[in-house]
Amino acid sequence: MSCDFNPTTGVLATAGADCEVKLWQVRVGDDESAELAVEHLETLTGHAKSVNCARWNGRGDTLATAGDAGDVYLWSRVGEESTATNSHGDAVNWKPRRTLRGHRDDVLSLCWGPREQLATTSVDNTTIVWDTQSGQGLIQLSDHSHYVQGVAFDPRGEFVVTQSPDRTMKVYSVRGKASSKSVSQISSLKSLEHQSLFHDDGMTSFFRRPSFSPDGSVLAVPAGLFKRDGATQPLNATFLFSRSDFSAPALTLPGGESPSVCARFSPVVYQRKAGSSPTTSSDLPYRMVYAVCSQDSVAVYDTDSLEPLLYVGAIHFACITDCSWSPDGNILLVTSTDGFATVIAFDGHELGSAVNPADLPIKLFIEDDAPVVAVKPEQTAPVKTLEPVRVAPTRIAPTPM
Repeated sequence: MSCDFNPTTGVLATAGADCEVKLWQVRVGDDESAELAVEHLETLTGHAKSVNCARWNGRGDTLATAGDAGDVYLWSRVGEESTATNSHGDAVNWKPRRTLRGHRDDVLSLCWGPREQLATTSVDNTTIVWDTQSGQGLIQLSDHSHYVQGVAFDPRGEFVVTQSPDRTMKVYSVRGKASSKSVSQISSLKSLEHQSLFHDDGMTSFFRRPSFSPDGSVLAVPAGLFKRDGATQPLNATFLFSRSDFSAPALTLPGGESPSVCARFSPVVYQRKAGSSPTTSSDLPYRMVYAVCSQDSVAVYDTDSLEPLLYVGAIHFACITDCSWSPDGNILLVTSTDGFATVIAFDGHELGSAVNPADLPIKLFIEDDAPVVAVKPEQTAPVKTLEPVRVAPTRIAPTPM
């Protein structure tokens, strides 16, 4: 159902419908003849039902997992003086340190923000932003009229973006630490010139996973629809928005026969190629790489080109669900509901030369101790912890490709 690389150690976490989270070490040799080495490290148990999403925080010392039944677990490493085992009796190095309860139904997606904040989305039609240090819900966003299948937290800490089968993408503005006083909806994109921009609930996927670029300047949004003038049917698409204007896409990437379900930027920022000009921003002095996954294929782009750098299809027997980049940007891992993961490996400098983060014009991440900006209170109630009650209809399983 989901995958994520630890940004500091490179450990891969995968989450599945078997109710377990598995940790792996994935390595690729330096030369072209070197084989891929994959080592299973440990299995984390505790979820009672399917685990739909797993994400490491920016420091790599906490793993957040979310699944059916509404529970969200925060895992931390066991101290040297302690021991822990999973339900199989195997020794493990990670154990749940906190459970976040507030959603009334299955949690489909989550995303870390600055200052140890976490956003989670659910089929109860809500998004909750949490303070993971205290375990308290800071704000509940309930503007969608259908499941909330994806969320992206701006790495600069200013925006939270959610997606839903109600055919909308909602953008919220966050001032300082998220609370009922600091979050307000600034944009709701449903249509442009009376044209629907996104798929409805007929799209057979559990997830719609948007992604901000590592510098926060670009937002990639899947599950799009684009209709050319004179065309009878819309085409599948993925939209790119500039953080300076969420009113309309800055760029539309055409898709294939199946809708896009996931977008993910590489954490590595690359040097511009000689003679190239960026397509998504007029003043980017560097280049960023991102993957777009449809239900049955993967395309890799960069911000200097409209054409994909790589296209891979026919790699899974069922719908693709998620993807993640390794910290060095040389591995792209893709997961599917067929129970397998595909590893796409790049040679050392195949994607370009990395830029030293210290040389970038802006910080890639907000510091945890950044000051909180006080703003005028908004009329939004804070989240309340609720007993689990199923309020949404049964989900329809993806159709195998």
